[in-house]
Amino acid sequence: MKRLIVAAAVAAMFGAWNVQADEAIAYTVIEGEDEGEDIQTVAGRYEVTVEDIVITNGLETEEITVGTVIYIPPKHARGYYDPDAGTYLIAPGDDLYAIAKRFGTTVEAIGEANAMTSDKIEAGAILQIPNQ
Repeated sequence: MKRLIVAAAVAAMFGAWNVQADEAIAYTVIEGEDEGEDIQTVAGRYEVTVEDIVITNGLETEEITVGTVIYIPPKHARGYYDPDAGTYLIAPGDDLYAIAKRFGTTVEAIGEANAMTSDKIEAGAILQIPNQ
């Protein structure tokens, strides 16, 4: 049995499964009463794609096991992350603040890693994500 629970206790207490957050939300996979809950179920609850979750977590497959912590990406920052290169392809609607939050870094650190002179970004550009 697998059950995914939200690490943010407030959201769990109020049953806020469909909340679109501006920050990544952490889930820990644990044994529970509900059989068959998987990455597709969680993606549906948060109105994100399985691919969003896989990319955000740098997963090789869609399989998750008990004890695994997975992160649900924020509403913004849905571009493609290449974990091997440490780069992020900016998607339409992304902003640096959301990207920084997604990867646990700061706007300033991303700016330094990419020799940026302003906070303006464009869809289709590639950012180097600094080590977290």
